[in-house]
Amino acid sequence: MSNMEESIKREIGGREPDQVERLILDQARCSDGLGQLAPFENLVSLSMNDASISSLSSMPALNNLSTLKLSDNKIKNGLESLTKLEALEKLYLGGNQIPDLESLDPLKKLAKLEWLDLEGNPVTKVADYNKKVFDMLPALIVLDGCNRDGEELPDADDDDEVAFPPDSPCKIPFLSTGYGSLHTRLGVLSCARRLP
Repeated sequence: MSNMEESIKREIGGREPDQVERLILDQARCSDGLGQLAPFENLVSLSMNDASISSLSSMPALNNLSTLKLSDNKIKNGLESLTKLEALEKLYLGGNQIPDLESLDPLKKLAKLEWLDLEGNPVTKVADYNKKVFDMLPALIVLDGCNRDGEELPDADDDDEVAFPPDSPCKIPFLSTGYGSLHTRLGVLSCARRLP
């Protein structure tokens, strides 16, 4: 794993932080907290899957952020730090350690939250989990990939779109798991380039 500062530099190239709308820091070591994200005020999408995150206390107020991916980390609680993300529509917290419904209470303040992924968290074992979460978050349309009626809905998140150059030896198809994507877990798509 690389540290967060190195990952940020590699991802943004020569761009200034205020020019960056999408940032993928999967597998970056975030042991120093999330304060380094503060200059990225125009971020729309942030992915920090499998990034050793255990605390969200230093999450800056990113006013334009609509998609946040924090799957496969060590998050148990502290979701109140996400309430500053007022534009948040999609939140991926699958594969963390969120224990109970009370830990989700702060998400009630996210009025635009429509998509929530909690697969693989202990909270999903609570009796009537789906109904209780939908009741708790009235704006929610999708929970763990399904609507209130249990119908599976595809995630059309363009962060997961991958294209291979015609001359690329890399021909591995993209696969998505319930929480976190295969490239996050195995790094098998390192020779793929992301679509704009």
